[in-house]
Amino acid sequence: MKMKITPATLVDICLGFSVILSGVTLAQDPNPQMSSNNRVPAAFHEFEMFGDTSVYLSHYPMFGSIHSYQALLEVKLSGDGNDPRQLYLSHKQKNPTARYSVSPATPNGENNYWVLPEMMKKGKSFRANIHWQKSKGHPLYISRNVTVEITKIIHFRLFQPDDKKSDVLTYLLFGNDSEAFLAHYIGSYPDFDQILAVTINSKKLHLNDSAAVTIVTIPGRANKKSLRLLQKDNAVIGRVNRDGDELKISVGTQIHYET
Repeated sequence: MKMKITPATLVDICLGFSVILSGVTLAQDPNPQMSSNNRVPAAFHEFEMFGDTSVYLSHYPMFGSIHSYQALLEVKLSGDGNDPRQLYLSHKQKNPTARYSVSPATPNGENNYWVLPEMMKKGKSFRANIHWQKSKGHPLYISRNVTVEITKIIHFRLFQPDDKKSDVLTYLLFGNDSEAFLAHYIGSYPDFDQILAVTINSKKLHLNDSAAVTIVTIPGRANKKSLRLLQKDNAVIGRVNRDGDELKISVGTQIHYET
């Protein structure tokens, strides 16, 4: 289940659906002078948080709404009088199966609403609360009033009505030389959102030196949720950019999955 503290309202969904139907391409390259964007309404955007050596966020996407974006970010965390990154890592070490989320918040603790594409820039920051959740139960706080600064835009894309889904299982590979992740490339409706911690065997691909994200396809697997990569997949062959260099992929843990 998605760790949404407050789900999008019906009004939000209707407004977002009108945005998608109008084919707004400006949402990917917003004008910084347009702080009041009438075509892309403000919303409460939450993120899955993961990573050890670096901290990464993945936006919870939804088709046909103002959440119809796939966004992967690398961020820096800071707090008033504490180190929220260290709090998160210490908690994660004691709770290896827990999930973590970042929820934008105002200084008085209320949900903070903003326009997603206007925030998606390196150097932008927002205030948020960090939660954790086991397989059951409500999310609990780890740290409040955390400053989240975006240090890298790994991937940011608005879903369009004419998007095409790849026929081959396709992922976005990112990370660094200490840890690597795969995020399923979300195409057209219906599709699924998935993030995996993986190890790769490649002498040519160095994530620290490469582009922010690399397209990886899994030959022989159709792009279906029933054929997605799972923890049992410990020697899967992938291809960079569909027909490029070969990668041997071993899945460690599934961080997030939602249809």
